[in-house]
Amino acid sequence: MPINEIHARIGNAALWFMLIAGIWGLYRGLRKQPVDGNYFGILVVGELLLITQFILGLYLWFGLNLHVALGRPFMHFFYGVLTVIALPAFYAYTQGRTDSSKEQLLYGLFTLFLAGLLWRATFTATLG
Repeated sequence: MPINEIHARIGNAALWFMLIAGIWGLYRGLRKQPVDGNYFGILVVGELLLITQFILGLYLWFGLNLHVALGRPFMHFFYGVLTVIALPAFYAYTQGRTDSSKEQLLYGLFTLFLAGLLWRATFTATLG
């Protein structure tokens, strides 16, 4: 399987993963449950997916010079960088608080936002 196909499939997996994590986070928040270790585990796995996606993208960008095949290469790269740094930045913004359902709702909404960014990254890759 070509590396660009692996990059595309991991991106699709990350999109669905964040979408499911967001829905689950909202469900837990509406049930007044705080963020627990299980949900943080989901977030870590999601971040690892995003980092893997980013590393493959860097390889495609610099190693194989495939950015010329993208419709809007700068925007695609921008969305890739943003998705990788967003979750750790959001954790820093909430200062790691997990004591109320408010944080659970915020994490649920934020992972849905990440799913939207991943969708935009996919869309910018297919333009052209």
